[in-house]
Amino acid sequence: MSSVSLTAKAVRKSLLAFAVTSVAFSNISVAEEIQGDQVVERIEVTGSKIKRIGDLAPTPVTVISGSDMAEMGITNVADILNKIPSSTVGISPETSNNFIFANGLNQTNLRGLGSDRTLVLVNGRRFVAGSNGASAVDLNTIPSAMVERIEVITGGASAVYGSDAIAGVVNIITRKHTDGVELDASYTLPEQGGGEESQFSITAGGDFLNDKLTTIFNATFAQQKELRASERDFLNNPVGSIYNPDPDGPARIQYEGRKPLSWINEAGTFFAADGNQYTFDANGNMKLFDYGEGLIEGPGNNGNYCGPSCEGYDPVNYGLIRTPLDRMVFSLNTDYQINDDHKIFTEITYVDYQSNGESSPVFHTYNPVYADNAFLSDETKQLLADTGMGGFNLYRMDTEFGNRTYNQDRETFRFLLGVEGTINDYWDYSFHAQRGQLNETTLWGGEIWADRYEQAKDAVFDGNGNIVCRDEEARAAGCVPLNLLGIGQASQESIDWVSTEAGQTAETVQTSAGLVINGSFLELPAGFISAAFSADYRKEESSTDPDQALIDGTIFGNLASPMSGEYDVVELAAEFSVPLLQDVILAHDLSLDLAYRWMDYSTAGQDDAWKLGLNWSPIEDLRIRATRSKSVRAPNIGELFSPPGQTFSSFTDVCDKINIELGSDGNRKKNCEAVGLGNGWNPSDSWYLSNHPGFNAGNEDLTAEVSDDYTVGFVYSPSYVDNLSFTVDYWAFDISDAINYITVGTAVKYCYDSESLDNIYCDLFTRDNTTGDIIDFVQKPVNSASFNVKGVDIEGNYTLETASIGNFNVHLIATYLEEWEYNPTGFEADLQVDVGEYTDPRWKAMFSLGWDYQDLSLEARSNYRHSAVASNDWLPENNNYNDIPSHTVWDFTGRYDFTDDFTLRFGVKNAFDKAPPRNPYVYDGAGYYDTQGRAFFLGGNYKI
Repeated sequence: MSSVSLTAKAVRKSLLAFAVTSVAFSNISVAEEIQGDQVVERIEVTGSKIKRIGDLAPTPVTVISGSDMAEMGITNVADILNKIPSSTVGISPETSNNFIFANGLNQTNLRGLGSDRTLVLVNGRRFVAGSNGASAVDLNTIPSAMVERIEVITGGASAVYGSDAIAGVVNIITRKHTDGVELDASYTLPEQGGGEESQFSITAGGDFLNDKLTTIFNATFAQQKELRASERDFLNNPVGSIYNPDPDGPARIQYEGRKPLSWINEAGTFFAADGNQYTFDANGNMKLFDYGEGLIEGPGNNGNYCGPSCEGYDPVNYGLIRTPLDRMVFSLNTDYQINDDHKIFTEITYVDYQSNGESSPVFHTYNPVYADNAFLSDETKQLLADTGMGGFNLYRMDTEFGNRTYNQDRETFRFLLGVEGTINDYWDYSFHAQRGQLNETTLWGGEIWADRYEQAKDAVFDGNGNIVCRDEEARAAGCVPLNLLGIGQASQESIDWVSTEAGQTAETVQTSAGLVINGSFLELPAGFISAAFSADYRKEESSTDPDQALIDGTIFGNLASPMSGEYDVVELAAEFSVPLLQDVILAHDLSLDLAYRWMDYSTAGQDDAWKLGLNWSPIEDLRIRATRSKSVRAPNIGELFSPPGQTFSSFTDVCDKINIELGSDGNRKKNCEAVGLGNGWNPSDSWYLSNHPGFNAGNEDLTAEVSDDYTVGFVYSPSYVDNLSFTVDYWAFDISDAINYITVGTAVKYCYDSESLDNIYCDLFTRDNTTGDIIDFVQKPVNSASFNVKGVDIEGNYTLETASIGNFNVHLIATYLEEWEYNPTGFEADLQVDVGEYTDPRWKAMFSLGWDYQDLSLEARSNYRHSAVASNDWLPENNNYNDIPSHTVWDFTGRYDFTDDFTLRFGVKNAFDKAPPRNPYVYDGAGYYDTQGRAFFLGGNYKI
């Protein structure tokens, strides 16, 4: 068969497959490479390092174009990935506010298996991690204006790309060329205000030095403003739950509206011996606490809450639903053509962005105020005297110091240098070396010195009638008395004495190099065998340097320890695509795909990954594909090297005389007796009455996670209907030895419930040799968990072209989840069946209907989440809010090309202002539902 005919057939088939899903999602990308007049042209296929003769890899791939992101009003790569049914929201500005070191991050999470199990690449190569100690990439570092396309490979891909690719790979392909200068701006305005988004970018480039040098530069400035609960009507009126006052109904019921805490507020409250609760007005005068509509009736902790107008602490007033995000991203890509066969390329990225998390002010729930406190009013002193109280515990939110803030500044720099070219007519090579570095600076605001707070609030009169701190040493050190009775009564001097800031710096460095040689050899009757061989080296380093106050624990509520860790890995891999049959009965074409990767980690040791794929077209219109693979994920630096940090915990010792008989299969009793703890043994009385000290730490003995996964599916593109395709893929992941953090209570239980004492749990705690009491423990990650996840991806696309009224496109992409099981310990009692719960609904889908006519394009797009439950384990007698209804959000967008150089984009997101379901678990979005509400966007692109 001639090379020309092979080329024509490959190109024709590739273009057909590409046209199938060309609107926002696609199954393939096409890259043509001509090596001479008579040489076979190789098509670069997504999801593989092979440039092969053919069009489709057996691994399912979804492709999103950068232009479609812009037309949807999306300015962050994470936002489009989170809309894909196969993806679940990872850490994002909507979910990270309560995570001090993570707020503002944008990560994706394929199949809901975790961001660390989703490998993000840029132009097929690794990118430095987005947070210290982790491996997941922060998508804030990718400017949307530089995105050519995004390839999403939702399947085990470790054999091709290495560790972390258990759930799949997101490969972001950046633009390589532009002529002139391109200005782009967009603005999104929510109808209710708050959460505004804006972005401006300038892209410039061209060909220089007689077309030998090609450059493209981009500068992007993007801002997402904060969104507070008080700025959305559905958040300002929250949904919670309470114990049911009616004993004949379910145990808990849904509660609509605000329910402030009834025992603490910003002025301070206390309970007196006369049975009343008191608080203070703004001036510090004592008064009875106003319960408003009264305490919430019912059993349990209902009495801890009161009606909406009561003067208790209301967390809604402090709710930050989305953290603000300010980004500057600079990118420069260059290609220099040395000659016809070789070129040098570089990629330079610099990112600096800030995000500000926020939580309530510091608070105190055990806060002794003595009867001789100088700030007590005469009325309060009289109450204490009359009731025989020597003082009281003050329950208070200390607003004098402001809300606690977590200001993050992340600075990322990445430089890549590479060379690629041809070895001969059939073989190419590519070599690159790169270094990426992330510098994080975290600053805690609204903090206090714990010891100074205690000293300053204990204010008394001295012999001269002056108010001073009781502690003489504190007075000598400059202590200023702090008035906590009322609101705004503390002097600025006392606030300055008590308040402080604390910080931490962290550094993450990634150094890597890789070589890929790919080409074709050995022409079989059905075509050439294509192959790719690669060798990679990577070193990861992370360290943290917290302020001494955080190390010492002298700051309210915050502890941190310095960390330093590193590992390196050497990898060798090979891929083959073997054409078996072509143009015979029941085999329009048939090919076999093989991949193998060997890895040697300095920490986890040696491991391997492999993939076997079959690609079969019995007829030209139908393609059947299947893969079977082993994928791995090596532990990251945080899991391995997190430093020991002290913690305290109370837990049950299962070997005591009450619990020893309760273990299954008799293992517990047998194992307890084996260590001398049978015959009615009990821990000492003091052990039961105390919290026990231990440590949280990393685990340098962790090994790699292993996934056994497969996909089976087909692509149908009937030749008798133009521009129609239908794709179905069944997929399954069986992950073993998954890394899971084990608490001390779990460790003690399963140490003795295992078949023998030779298990991973018994090494996590220590007993006193004499008393048998547990005197020390460490809570750390171990390889104890497993996942079992299965489902079906469905995609359909149809484009109708007309000469008179334009072109219409209908596109559907959906995921059906058959099974989603997680077991953190390997014991049957801990199996979590999550499929059908709101985190993992049975169905997720994305539908679009587009119309193009001359210079105008319009599109309607919807995102659907199937009805779900809060928990599969709940019964009707447990509560009345388990059911969560289905949810659909519609966006309407458009584009008008005024000229070849000027385009206007416009639209309305969440056009019907669909709020999250009114359910205690998801009313605030929970990262799964839109909290922006109806929002209007306008954008423009102008080429100079």
